[in-house]
Amino acid sequence: MNYKPKNEQWFIERIGKRIYRDKLKHCCLACDHVESDGVIILDNSHADYLAAVDTDFACEGVFMNYRDTH
Repeated sequence: MNYKPKNEQWFIERIGKRIYRDKLKHCCLACDHVESDGVIILDNSHADYLAAVDTDFACEGVFMNYRDTH
């Protein structure tokens, strides 16, 4: 897969909105919740965190594929 992580601006544009991601291997209850119900981006710090995590995981070959729809 030729995955390109979302940049911080993509997440900033969605502050206050719910986003979704692909199902990953079982990690924890928080991850299960985000995969099934999505996550609402709270603020710029949260957007920055999500962008960093998306990039870090992609470097390890784990593709989150964040998106606007379930």
